[in-house]
Amino acid sequence: MKLFVRAMALTAALLLLSGCARELIVSEVLQIPEHAVIRTAYNLWYEDPMNMDTINTQKGDILPFGTPVEITKATEAEILFQTADGRKFRIEFEPHYRLQTPEEYIRDLFTVHTESELRAGFDTLTYEKIRRGVVEKGMSKAAVIRAYGPPCAFRTADLSSATWLYPAAYLEYKRIIFRNGRVLDIILP
Repeated sequence: MKLFVRAMALTAALLLLSGCARELIVSEVLQIPEHAVIRTAYNLWYEDPMNMDTINTQKGDILPFGTPVEITKATEAEILFQTADGRKFRIEFEPHYRLQTPEEYIRDLFTVHTESELRAGFDTLTYEKIRRGVVEKGMSKAAVIRAYGPPCAFRTADLSSATWLYPAAYLEYKRIIFRNGRVLDIILP
């Protein structure tokens, strides 16, 4: 009986230790040289920079797309990064919202494209609106993704669909309706 109890205690201890999130090597995930410049691929919205959500709810301040960042830690559970001016950010990865692996999320969230490459295809006025998080009628799907990020797969499973849902508040969603790849209407909750 004592041997059984010890075996159970050891098993429980191993399960607790294995519960630690696996470290991710971002340069391998992004398939880039170790010291390449990494930028945000879309605007990141936050009220508390150390408690950002995976679904990127459009509330609070914006860290604009194209911002150079240094990723200081990435695990299956969280991503920590900072900007050149020393501002620190933390995103808790919640796979049930994204329906992605942590690696896929990192590949969506960050890029090595330069700011001019990220800006390509947007006129100056559209570019400035996107950086301020403004989406309006006539904008392309690419502009919406830069402004709001990709919609969460648990509400918008297919980017080719005509309606994308973005969380505006708890259980309230903003609907972006497209026709021919352009914003036709925006329905607020």
